Amino acid sequence: MNIRIRLTSADPGLVAFGCSPGHEALRSLHVLGSVKRHPLHISWTLKARERMNADLRDEADKFAFWCHGRPLGFPRIWRPGEVSTWPDELAALRDAPVEHYAEELLAGALERNGRASRVRLDEFLADPALREGAMNAVQARHPASLPVLRELIDDPERSRGRFAGFLSAYWDACLAPEWPSLERYLLADIARRNGVGHRHGLAPMLDGLAPHLRVIQEGDELLIASARSRAAAPMEFTLGRQDRFLLTPSHFAWPLVAVTGHHDREAGRERRSVHVTYALDAMQRKAHPPVPPDDLLQLLRAAAHPTRLQMLQLLAAYPRSTRELAGLIGLTEAAISKHLKLLAEAGWANPERHSYYVYYRLAPGTHDRLTDALEELLG
Repeated sequence: MNIRIRLTSADPGLVAFGCSPGHEALRSLHVLGSVKRHPLHISWTLKARERMNADLRDEADKFAFWCHGRPLGFPRIWRPGEVSTWPDELAALRDAPVEHYAEELLAGALERNGRASRVRLDEFLADPALREGAMNAVQARHPASLPVLRELIDDPERSRGRFAGFLSAYWDACLAPEWPSLERYLLADIARRNGVGHRHGLAPMLDGLAPHLRVIQEGDELLIASARSRAAAPMEFTLGRQDRFLLTPSHFAWPLVAVTGHHDREAGRERRSVHVTYALDAMQRKAHPPVPPDDLLQLLRAAAHPTRLQMLQLLAAYPRSTRELAGLIGLTEAAISKHLKLLAEAGWANPERHSYYVYYRLAPGTHDRLTDALEELLG
């Protein structure tokens, strides 16, 4: 994805943060069905599958069409930019106008080439061609979801009740045990970024949303640009003072960043909003591979050779000359000297001249340096 978001105001008040347990549940369902794309969540996925009984796994498969390709979302039911509780969001899902639920599923069934066609529920139900197109898409990609689509067409209210029941059971089995801890991470991420914004401004607040996103200051404007997919035409958004930039951290977003744009009409005027779901900072740090210390790498590389290991074993007994080592190992003095130079540069051995001969002895403390470095690295 290639995006450009231009903010014509550097006021941190333009930004709102959200924390939605419902959308976290939907993103986790996406991870559950597409775990190959989310390697950091393999352990969580295995644990979640163990917690699901046969009926719950079967129902998850029935709704899988809308959860595997991309996370399902209900922005008209669970408003971005708000911090909510799961009981409130479950009640909102059950009580909202049914089209706010149904039209999100219909958009997924009518999606083509990554673009979802938005149609009203009544228009869809009145158009046989739209219904046939949706049925064909579901049949081709995930036939197990056809009963859900049929129920959605025949009785949207019953479909909504079924989905709410499924999501409630899934929450209780897979997310409720961990939610207090997960929520603390999410709220801490929001508090940290808010603090940075109030102290240092909007650009530092937005820095680090994702490794491939860069925040660029251009006069009074801020540009959030992606370094990826340079050949593709970028998604472009320009937000003014009356618009909103909504940020939602997620445990289940990595390695992706989701960006959606909306146009709303409030009090007779149009308001634009851009909603970015990003991996919280703790997940991004977890994704970075550790970097071994340079001195440890040097020690290990120098010792990682059969001849040099032989030499270290011989030097451990007592200091030896280059000629003695050559005779014991069966190599020329020139070859032995090259190996000894590498060991000395890494800190394994120290040379000493005695008359016409160069002796080498093990450097004091090298064994302890290696042991301490490995213990620090591996615990």
